[in-house]
Amino acid sequence: MFKKKKANEKLRLTTDEEFQIFKLVIDKYLWIGTASLVYGVYLLLNPNVDAGYGLLVTLIGALILLMFTAVMFREFDFNKRR
Repeated sequence: MFKKKKANEKLRLTTDEEFQIFKLVIDKYLWIGTASLVYGVYLLLNPNVDAGYGLLVTLIGALILLMFTAVMFREFDFNKRR
């Protein structure tokens, strides 16, 4: 009924399984980027905090979101899907 696999044989993921794992990882980048961007804007608007620190956190959030965009364009070819 069940075939015994060799020790050196690797399991392969289907395209759908690979995409589901990719979505889980990319979702975390989106949440972290958005949260740091919102927190940075909050720090910029807070008069008790140094504006430079708020700007730094905002720029880090923007950088994370730019990395998210770069990965999305690298992994998916949007022109061929249309």
